[in-house]
Amino acid sequence: MKKMDLNIILENNDERGAVYRGDYYKKEHFLLAEIKKGKRRGGHYHNKRVHHHILSGKIIYKETLLTKKGNDIQKSKETKKIVKKGDIIITPAYAAHLLIAIESSIVFETSDENKMTINYQKYRNQIETDKK
Repeated sequence: MKKMDLNIILENNDERGAVYRGDYYKKEHFLLAEIKKGKRRGGHYHNKRVHHHILSGKIIYKETLLTKKGNDIQKSKETKKIVKKGDIIITPAYAAHLLIAIESSIVFETSDENKMTINYQKYRNQIETDKK
């Protein structure tokens, strides 16, 4: 039987839940994140588009469009929607996002391989408040 070139590592496990990161043939990168009820994940943006697949639970998804330098777009308003199991969110490049679990949830994120992650302090501050 041929060995599958699949790598998965536990990246983090804290009061919000576990996060696993992986790649398939070093090309397709993915993240599997647990978000416990009332906890938050994200608080950043990427230079590439990402897809968030809600595998279980219910989440409040917040998004703010930014410039390529990470600044708020002046006339852009934060969007907020409730997503649930089976939904897929397509997050554009340079869109800060925050996921807040209404119910304990599992999210599968896929992205381009050379994606960078940059913190968006307005959303990161909310996550840091959760950790206290």
